[in-house]
Amino acid sequence: MFAETANKWMKFVTFVATDHKPVGVGKTYKAVIDSNIFLLAVAEHRWAKYVALENANRDDILKLRVELRFAAHSGFSVGRSNFRINGSAVVLNSPSKKLQKYIHETLPLYQRSVSLVYGNENWHTVTEDTGKDDIWLPIGDPSKRFKIYSAYFDPRLEVVESYPVPDGFLPFGSIRIFAILPFKVHKSEIFCNFRSDNTYVAQHRADAVEAVHEHWNMEFAASYVICKLAGNVAKREARLPDEVALSYNDEPSMREATTFVRIKYPPADRLFRAAPARSLAVCVGPLHHNFGQALRMVEFFEYYRLNGAERFYVYNKSATVEVDTVLRHYQATGLVQVLDWHFEGYKFENELRYEGIFVALNDCFYRATVAGGFRYTAIVDFDELLFPAGDNETLLEYLQTVDRYDVHSFNFQGVFFYDIYAPDFSTVPRRANNTYLYTQVRNVRTKNPLLHHNRSKYVLKGRNVLEAGNHMVWNAVRDTREYAVPEQEGLLMHYRDGNLGYDFENVVMDNRIRERFGAGIWRAVNDKCAAIFPDQGVCPLGRDYNGTMSVQ
Repeated sequence: MFAETANKWMKFVTFVATDHKPVGVGKTYKAVIDSNIFLLAVAEHRWAKYVALENANRDDILKLRVELRFAAHSGFSVGRSNFRINGSAVVLNSPSKKLQKYIHETLPLYQRSVSLVYGNENWHTVTEDTGKDDIWLPIGDPSKRFKIYSAYFDPRLEVVESYPVPDGFLPFGSIRIFAILPFKVHKSEIFCNFRSDNTYVAQHRADAVEAVHEHWNMEFAASYVICKLAGNVAKREARLPDEVALSYNDEPSMREATTFVRIKYPPADRLFRAAPARSLAVCVGPLHHNFGQALRMVEFFEYYRLNGAERFYVYNKSATVEVDTVLRHYQATGLVQVLDWHFEGYKFENELRYEGIFVALNDCFYRATVAGGFRYTAIVDFDELLFPAGDNETLLEYLQTVDRYDVHSFNFQGVFFYDIYAPDFSTVPRRANNTYLYTQVRNVRTKNPLLHHNRSKYVLKGRNVLEAGNHMVWNAVRDTREYAVPEQEGLLMHYRDGNLGYDFENVVMDNRIRERFGAGIWRAVNDKCAAIFPDQGVCPLGRDYNGTMSVQ
């Protein structure tokens, strides 16, 4: 539409004829849209920014209106279109064969041929983002309680294949921004604002604004915003932005972009062409209410290390000095990334779900997949251990054995080791300084596992997942499925304190974890606690160790 004449607008418009007048109010077009012919006249026009066309036949009861908005800046471009018939928005689909060709041929070919260039190469010389600069930031007036945390580049074309683009441009990826927004926010008034090297580059109306599932219709919701990136097909390079901010036209303090966050890119393999470089990461929901179970945390880290975990992501909102000491020790080794999760202003479980957990879980698996390069990401709490039931295999070995290309996650049924059952200290080594290890002294559990998705936990494959929940994957790429792990292959061992339920009267004895991993866990925990707390050689169990809580 930048030219004086045009012969095509979008992929679902198969032909356009014009009166060859300059673009402006009154100019007419004959458009063929999915075999239907429309005579359209320009009703509103702002050069290179906006044009609205309406049905030129005033007697036609079909009140078609086409609105096109454009932005093209610095090597990457964005656009959006709205179609209305009789005042209602409609979706116009191209013929299936053309749509299939666009999805499976045009977009992949373009993505492979274009060279992606960073706006500021100096920002991307670090091999891996550590997350140390990530904090919650207000959008506009802090009293409005809009917040932004992080943003990730996503090269998966399935995310952007349905988003419209201006003629002459094709999408090659998207930016996904994690935020806290009002559940009833006006989605059409949210914009992404891109910049590189502190220089403003482009503004783009968001292609998608969604609340993460499990929001319970509260006033605020963990949310994600998606904006596509598109390149000019006539150019061999497409420029990647360095930072992004959200703006919101319905709130005066948010109309200008002021709060930018740095976009995270894969350190290599930006388009996910090769197999992931790393195998297993573990995500843990936010620490809160002065979390103080240092010993349990060390046992958790060491159990998953024995099972193939290479990285842990911990979101720290509130913890004791002892727990912070443990986290600093593991952070120094590179095993743990500690993310700052301090934010206030919400009544949790009334205005916003449970410490913003659903932002944390989704940020975490994108962080592990995009910035960390991991194939698998476990979604668990500190009192939850995923156990592979096969003989002498680790969790990672189990995942690699049952994995298939069309699986997006592995869901484990849960059983509970409640604190009302008498502990068994008979196998505690004589020289053990830390004697209360959950996996080693609790050996009575509920007999019957709960059904999948009821208190279950899972391991996901980040490249196949779009949205994660607490107990299951909510959205995944097409043609992928969940693998429901049978009880004989694996279980979620849930060592719950201070909370009783779920068939607690019907129990069995289960010593499998301490028989398989006992020697390694005792040795690793005692060595770590001696290094972290050298004066006593003991990790504090925590004053409230029998009062833990898990989110529903």
